[in-house]
Amino acid sequence: MSDILAVDVGTTGFKMGIFNPDLELQQSAETGYEVNVYGQGRADIDPDKWWQAFAGCAAELREHLPDVTVISLSVTTPGLVPMDASGTALGPAILFFDRRSQAQAARIRQAVGEEKLLDVACNLPVTGGSSLCSIMWIHDEQPEVWDATAKFGHTNTYMIKRLTGEWAIDPSTISITGMYNTKEDNLTWFDEVLEKAGLTPDQLPELMHSYQSAGTVLPEVAREIGVPEECEVLCGGNDAVLAALSAGLKEPGEMVDIAGTCEIISICLDEPRGSSNYNIRSHVIPDRWVTLFVLNTGGKALEWFHSVFCREMTVDEYYQQYLPEVIEGFLHDPEIDRRDAALPEYIPYLQGSRYSLEPLKAGFDGFSLETTRETFLLCMLKGNFKYMRGHLEEVAEFMTLQQKMVTTGGGAIIQGMNALKARWMGEYDYEYQEQSSLLGATMLGNYYLTNRFG
Repeated sequence: MSDILAVDVGTTGFKMGIFNPDLELQQSAETGYEVNVYGQGRADIDPDKWWQAFAGCAAELREHLPDVTVISLSVTTPGLVPMDASGTALGPAILFFDRRSQAQAARIRQAVGEEKLLDVACNLPVTGGSSLCSIMWIHDEQPEVWDATAKFGHTNTYMIKRLTGEWAIDPSTISITGMYNTKEDNLTWFDEVLEKAGLTPDQLPELMHSYQSAGTVLPEVAREIGVPEECEVLCGGNDAVLAALSAGLKEPGEMVDIAGTCEIISICLDEPRGSSNYNIRSHVIPDRWVTLFVLNTGGKALEWFHSVFCREMTVDEYYQQYLPEVIEGFLHDPEIDRRDAALPEYIPYLQGSRYSLEPLKAGFDGFSLETTRETFLLCMLKGNFKYMRGHLEEVAEFMTLQQKMVTTGGGAIIQGMNALKARWMGEYDYEYQEQSSLLGATMLGNYYLTNRFG
């Protein structure tokens, strides 16, 4: 038997699943953990929480682990961890919505030049979302950590080191940082960026593809968690890319809209073209890239609206009754065009923007004493979807988009939501499909075992 142990190290939760070679889930376990959000926009987590979650879930599944031959990782990115030579974390893992490294992001853009960064790395370094800037912040603000650090790695680097004793990182997690030759996607660093940032390749893990084995599980770890010692650990990849893969994102022009806490649109590319308006990640499969266009507060905006405007409702009443009723009432309004044109404007930056060095803010404009909460809700949704539409229109200028838009995530199952997207985001064929970064990680394991997807 060649079972695959898929591991999803998420931002606030951890999942583990045992899949058979036919990609069928056999057993699963999951747990959650808290992240640290504190002054000056900082957001990080103790990486040991990831390992404790791994050990706890493995203990639940221990009797089913002897048949596992490969462990495949899906990870939140970035989760920048400074580590000593043994792999011990020297500080918390800095997460994607951290805002501490704004000055460093501006400095490296100026030192290298935005045009060159977009041409070679296909991405502009930003605070939080680019671990390069967080590394530079550690150099400037925590010199004792900088001096003690043997390697700066991401979430999968930390987990792989604990599991195998080896150092590794993959293009799908490192490609948006500005440090990687994303355009060529040839497992090489962008040396000029490293030099300008004061980094050397020796301070970074070995680059390898997501589907490559980083090594076998250490004997003492194998005994601890209950897998065979010959079990291989794949380098793994970014959770959003793996989720998109599980929804079928493989060919140029295919699109996935993940409606979760963040709203994420990914478009499959066969040629990367950098832009200051979105990120490009290397795909976890060969010769493909994906756009990563993120609205930080997709589903989170709905949560905020509930807490501020609809606090008298339970969560179920809000999502299962109120939201569908407001949406359906608008869609079936005989004067929908007039009502649409009269909606106030909404600026969709409740949690800033991934693509701006400045901390952008959200706002409503054009409301009056007659404006109802239902109108606020509709204009918020319209602002969000028009923002996402901008990405589709930009990419459509240089490639043909498919007509089908796969939608997935909790926001996609709210009644009427896809009809609103067809009106405000674009007239595509919205088709809901289950997706899972855990399944995407399993597909990587299957690729390793059979050398083909699906």
